[in-house]
Amino acid sequence: MKLFSDDFPEVNSDEQIAELQKQFPEYDAGYLVQGAYGLRRHTKEWMERMWAQYEPYADPHFLEEFKRHFTQRSWELYLGATLLNRGFKLGAHKNAGADFDVQNDKGERITWIEAIAVRPGEGADRVPDLTYEVVTSVPVDEMLLRVAAALDAKHKKYLSDVKNGFVASNEPYVIALDRSELGHVEIPPSLILKALFGIGHLTLSFPVPVPGEAPRTEEPKRFWGALPEVSKKSGSPVSMQFFENPAHAGISAVIYSVPHVISSPRVPEEMGEHFYVVHNPQATDPLPSEALPFGEEYRVEGDIVNLTRERKEYQSPDPFEHLSDN
Repeated sequence: MKLFSDDFPEVNSDEQIAELQKQFPEYDAGYLVQGAYGLRRHTKEWMERMWAQYEPYADPHFLEEFKRHFTQRSWELYLGATLLNRGFKLGAHKNAGADFDVQNDKGERITWIEAIAVRPGEGADRVPDLTYEVVTSVPVDEMLLRVAAALDAKHKKYLSDVKNGFVASNEPYVIALDRSELGHVEIPPSLILKALFGIGHLTLSFPVPVPGEAPRTEEPKRFWGALPEVSKKSGSPVSMQFFENPAHAGISAVIYSVPHVISSPRVPEEMGEHFYVVHNPQATDPLPSEALPFGEEYRVEGDIVNLTRERKEYQSPDPFEHLSDN
C-alpha cells in the first residue's frame, strides 16, 4: 500500500490547498500539501521510496496516523530509513514498547530508540509562529520549554517500557527528537545542548578601566553562561539539566534533528548526517563509541561538553527542485 494512499486532485496554489483542507479537515495540513501539491512531486516520490524500505517494520496504524500526524510519522519514517541505509537491522515492530529495536548485522541488539516530534505547544508558553518578513526575537525560552517537555515525556515512556517488561533495565535506550515544527532558527549552542546540560548565553568578560590607572591589556574572555532552569509564564521553573539528573541515567543518548524531514539529506549513505548525537555522561548503559556513526557527536569529558565527531559533508535537497518537476 502506498504512503500517500489518497487519490487527491493535483493542486498548485495556496487557495486550492485551503479548499482541500475544508474537504479533509481530519487530515494534517502537511500531509495534504505533500500529497496533493504538484510542485512537491519529487519529494513525494522520495518519501514513497523510504516507505518501501520501512513498511515491513512499521506498526499497523502507521498509514492512518501518517495522515493525521504528518511530522511525527515522517520523522519516524526518516529515522527508520536512515538506520536501514546505514547498515543496521531493525527488529519486528510491536504494538507496545520503543519505536525501534536497533540491531547489528548479526541480529544483536545495539539500542532501543523512541522517537518524538516536538510541537509548539498551547497556552501562554506556546512557541509563537514564525512570521516571515517581520523582525522579531527568537523565542529561545519557549522553545527550550518544549524540548524539555518532550524529553520528560519520553523519559516517562522509558520508565513505563521497563516497568512493563518491554525493555530491560540494563539495555541502552535513546530518545530521537525532531524539533522542526518549532520553526525558528537555532542560536548556538544548539537547543538540545542547552536543555541537556544547562548551557546558557555566550558571555564576554573584560576588564573595566579605572580612572587614573594605566589601561589594562588583558584579552576579553568568552564563555558560555549557566542556564540551570527556564521559568514558565506562570513562574514555575523547568530544569534545563536533563543529563545532570541521576534519575535520567536510563537514557543513554539523545538524537536531535533541526530541519523537517523534507529538508533533510536524501542520499542514502548521507541520511542522518545532520543529526546531533549527544551522550549521557551518567548513563547506566552507555553506548559505545561510533555506535551511531552519523552526524555531530557530543560527549562529556571531565566537566567539558566536547564535540567528539564532526558531521561529514552532505547534500541538502535543492529548495528549487520543484521548478523541474513538471
